[in-house]
Parts: sequence; structure tokens; C-alpha cells
Amino acid sequence: MKKLAVLLSGALLLTVFPVTPAPATAAVPASFTVDLANQYRPVTHVASGSLYGLAEEGRPADHLIAPTKPKMFTQMAPNGGQLPNGETTPIGDALKVAPIAERNGAQVTIRMPDIYPNFPYKWVGWDDWYKKVDSIVDARLKSGAKNIYGYELWNEPDGTWNTAAAGSFNEGWKKTYLRVKAKDKNTKIIGPSITNYNESWLRDFLTYARDNNVLPDIISWHELGAPEGEYLDGPAPQYISNHMKAYRALETELGIKHVPISINEYGVVSEQAVPGNMLRYIAEFERSDVDTANIAFWFRPGRLSNLITDTGAANGAWWMYKWYGDMSGQMAMTTPANPTALDLDGIASVDHTKQEADVVLGGGNGNRNVVVKGFQALPYFSGTAHVKVESTPWYGVDTAVSQPTNEFEGNFTIKNGQISVPVSNLKESSAYRLVITPGNQSSISRYEAENADVHGANVFNNINASDSKYVGQIDNPDSYVQFKVNVPTAGNYRLNIGYANGTQAVSTQQLTVNNQANTTVQYPTTGGWLSEGNSNTAQTQVSLQAGSNVLKLNKGTVGSAELDYIQLQPVGDFKVRVEAEDAKINDARVARSSFASNRQFVGNIDNPNSSVTFSVYAPKGGTYKMEVGYGNGTTGDSTQNISVNNQASTTITYPKTGGWIANIPNIGTRKIITVPVTLKQGENTIAFNKGTGYAELDYIEVK
Repeated sequence: MKKLAVLLSGALLLTVFPVTPAPATAAVPASFTVDLANQYRPVTHVASGSLYGLAEEGRPADHLIAPTKPKMFTQMAPNGGQLPNGETTPIGDALKVAPIAERNGAQVTIRMPDIYPNFPYKWVGWDDWYKKVDSIVDARLKSGAKNIYGYELWNEPDGTWNTAAAGSFNEGWKKTYLRVKAKDKNTKIIGPSITNYNESWLRDFLTYARDNNVLPDIISWHELGAPEGEYLDGPAPQYISNHMKAYRALETELGIKHVPISINEYGVVSEQAVPGNMLRYIAEFERSDVDTANIAFWFRPGRLSNLITDTGAANGAWWMYKWYGDMSGQMAMTTPANPTALDLDGIASVDHTKQEADVVLGGGNGNRNVVVKGFQALPYFSGTAHVKVESTPWYGVDTAVSQPTNEFEGNFTIKNGQISVPVSNLKESSAYRLVITPGNQSSISRYEAENADVHGANVFNNINASDSKYVGQIDNPDSYVQFKVNVPTAGNYRLNIGYANGTQAVSTQQLTVNNQANTTVQYPTTGGWLSEGNSNTAQTQVSLQAGSNVLKLNKGTVGSAELDYIQLQPVGDFKVRVEAEDAKINDARVARSSFASNRQFVGNIDNPNSSVTFSVYAPKGGTYKMEVGYGNGTTGDSTQNISVNNQASTTITYPKTGGWIANIPNIGTRKIITVPVTLKQGENTIAFNKGTGYAELDYIEVK
């Protein structure tokens, strides 16, 4: 424990919004792979618990606890005095919350030293400690609780044990161990709970514990950064599997039995609860033989370690943990895109009763390929697999997310026991879920180019393409690819086009919808062709009739482009969100904070020429509401000057927020203000310039 854009218009086609392509020299990102045939352990949701995740009845509410399928919570010792992170009264007593955990399927660990009011703990003396230990064990036995995971004898002894006053920790462990076992022989003992995996420390401890017959029943340590990493408290989940292997080898070396592993705190403060970042840890724990793992507690108790907003609602992280909780059956093996770095990773499961495979992934950016293999082990799959892709964002701990976003659905041909599913425009902070069921023709929003009517072009096979095929050589005057699509209701739809342009300049194609007038689609260069793994997406908007529609892409007048797929999403009420770090930044800098939307914000907007300029497309001219996420850590109001489309500026005033966005993450130092903004139809620039005082920018959302 530590203290501390969518579009809206009736027009057939308005404009195209290509994603910035990778430079020609960029390497193609490695694929993330799932092997459905390698089912290596039952689904037990090992990493779904949290430290101080429960506070009291109703905090949090059961309807937020149960869907995450928590396996274990670590909580304060009964009648403890711990006042974590500014709390004014002790809260989260292990025995008081045990009934809450039990009815939600979870066990509870009793953290014994949290009977002290302070952290780091202030040692009083052995007589005092023995009285505390006796009171904890007596209370546990009297409670009759049946869901106690174990006693955690101490927390972070490599930093909190007072050797000068209490003697060596190993001797202290022995005294406490024997004191507990004398009263309670059945409840398991957990330890040593050091701050990170330290093999020499553990070797000394385990040798002493072996020789004195006081070995823990459950071994524990924290994963809050790693000594192998750039710095100890930085994200380093890529080293976790090495720690697990090294620890098991250490047990064998010392001749002691293998015991369950509990990672009772994971996730560093800079990535607290961020969905994509947390998935990297979960994947490592699941692939190793970890028994339980708890999200670290950095801020407020009773919020499932920041899966819940300050008003008691689900945020983006909660939905990722719900997806994890939805998994059932057997875990299926996954291979990270880059095992030695912070990159795309995830988990997968197979449920034979439901005839479904689930994949949850995150931690990577850009356009990535998900390869799912091993379908030969699932007899209920034959020929095709239906894939539904959803996403959940990270807008900050106190921003509620009402539901995940449906990205697309499509049928993928199973060839040689596998499918290939490209997912575009990933954000590192977001999480994504693939729900894979036997193929069907309903609920389709992604249409493969190779299944369209192809004229004057050719279909090619390549693992980098969606469904492993694409259409190329659309090079003749009469070349076209014609898609037949079905939509449930008439209206405006966003059209995403998966393509590759291996030329050195922009290429074009002509789009018609239901034989209406041609409109030009532009494809910026992708630095290579699909066969080389280079691809991108272009976005535009189309107006469709209910039922069947025909979308036709003809050879354009400039260059050449290959087509992978098209993808349709209905356009709802106009709303576009732009992160400050994605804007044009002048004389300011991008910084990281787990509290910020997408885990980044722009600060140091401190000089006369400092500015942050956002690009926003408006479907029609008029006045819109603009929500601004900001931080103002000064003692009074600050201002910035806003100009729209280089017109005369107006002033926006930011009340103080009690701190800067990155000062104390996740306790409210980012605030939101809403102001009117007048935009023209089409592209607009909204420039924020330095005013009086100082303010940081997180995002804008125009609606």
C-alpha cells in the first residue's frame, strides 16, 4: 500500500477523414495471437480482486461488485486503525466486509499490520504487537467467517520493518507465525509481501523459514514495477513471467513445496486502473500459475481500486473487468505482440457449453492484427466464425462510461484452423473485446472486399489482411469493387474503409451509393502494400436506405489503392472528442497521468506563444456545446484565449482545481467546464492560447 467523431448530415458523402499513415520506414507491428486449442487452466478470474476495494455496505454497490467476479480482496485487520490516503476514520475492516465479499463470490485476506493507524507502520514493541496479533486472530475465529483467504503477517517488510527496534524481519516472521498458528491452525498464512520480486531477499527469507518450519502457506509479493525496468516504480509487467519462473525454480532449488502465489498489489500509480495497461498484468498472471492478484490501492477505499467513479458509477476500467468477469470455461493461451516490451497483450477463454470464445486485449496503439488459431479443437466451429468487436475507453477515473462501444461485427473464414482480425486505430489506454461464435449472417457491419463483386481486379491471400484476403490491382479504368450491404434503418452511417496505398502519394477512388453521384475518396500513402503488412483506414459518411444498399468503389483518377474491407456504423447525435495530446501543440508539452483522458494531457502552456489547436469537423454551421477537461493548480482563476478559425479570440475562465492533473492522480485535480462555441460546416480549428495564470488541457468534446 502506498500513500499518497462521429458525423451527422443528410448528404450522400461529405468528406473523408484518413488516419495519419505510418511513415514508409515504420515497421509493421507484430500480431497478437490466441491459441484456442491450448486451454491451459480453468477460468478463475485470478486478477479480479483489489486492495481496500470494499469499504462498507453499499460502498461499492453489489451490482458493481458481482459482474467483475472478484476472487479475493485484501482488507484492513479487524478493529484496525489504518487511515489510508487522508481518510478520517478507519474503513474496510476485513471481517465487516467479509459478508459482502462472500455473497459476491470472493474471499478476504486480513492484512494484520494495518491494525496500526499509520503507513509506514510505527512499531511500538513486541508486547504491543502480540496483543494486536491475538486480538486479530480471536476476532477472526469468533466471526466464523468461511471466506478468509489468509492472514497477511506483514506488508512490505523490505521497506516498513523497523529492524533497529524489532530485530530482524525473519525472526519477527517466526515469532508472529508461531503466535498465529498457536491459536488458529487452519487459516493460511501469507507472506512475505515484499514490494517487488527480489530473488536474493526471498532466498534468504525462504531458507530461514524452511529451516525453522515457518514457511508461508501462500507466497506473496507486489508487482509495482521491477528492478529490471528503467526505474522501479515504472510499468514493467513484461517481466512478470520471468519472476514466476524464477520463483518456482527457487522453490525447487531450496527443496520446498510449491505453494499458491498471491500478487496482492499490482499496477503502478501512473497507470492505475487504465484498462489497456491493466490487461498487460492480467495476461501475465493468467499465463503464469498465479492464484490471486489484487489491483493496488493508491487513493480512495471502496471503489474497487478505481474501477468506480466518485459518484458510484462504472468507468471505462469497470467494463474491462466486467468482460474479464464474463469469461467462463477454460483459459486459452495468448502470445503478446512483443513479449519484452510494453505492447499489445490480452487474455482469452473458451466455453464449450456456450460455444463461444472471448478475447480481451489492450495496451497497444495503431492498427493491429489479432490472429486466432486452434479452431480445429472446437468442433462447433465449421467454416466461418462470427466476430463482434467492442471497446471501452479511459476518460479518467471519475468519468462514467454507460456502456462499451460496438466497433464492428463480421464473419471470418476459418482457414487452416485460424482467422485474422485486423482492429484499427487502437489506443493504448483502451481495452477491446472480441466475442467469437459460430458463423452466421446476422449483425454484420464489416464486409470483406474479397466477398464483394470484384471486376477488373484480383483477390490475394495474406495473413495481414482482414479475414486473410484483400483485393488488389484495382488498376484499370473499368476496375471496381461493389459491396451489397444491409442496414436495419434508414439514416446516416459512418463508413470505414480498410485500404493500403503503397505509392508515394495520395491515391483516389470514386464512391457511389445506390448508383448516386460519384464522390472522391482519398487514400494517403501507407508506406507499403497489404502484402507487406501496411494498411490504414479512411473514414467518410454515407446516407443509406433501410434494407439493401449497394456501395461501389471504382478506380480513381490518381494512383492506386488496395481494398481490405468496408465497415458501417450508425451515426447518432453529433459528438466528437479530441484529446489534447492529438492536437497541434506549440511551446507546451504532453505529460502522463492516470487521471487524464487517454492517460495523457498537455501542460506547460506557460509562454506567450504557447497554444493547443484542435481540429473539429462540424456537420453544419451553428453554436455547439464544448466540454473542456482542464487542470488549474493555482490558487485562483486562470484564463486562456480561444480563437475559432483564426477569428477574434474570446476568454475562457478556469476555476482552481486544487492541484495539477498529475500532482495526485485520481483524486479530482482535473475538472470539466462547458462553454458555447460557434463553428462553420466542415473543418474548424479551435486554438487555446496562453492567458492569465496557468491551466493544463486534457481534451475537448463538442456536441
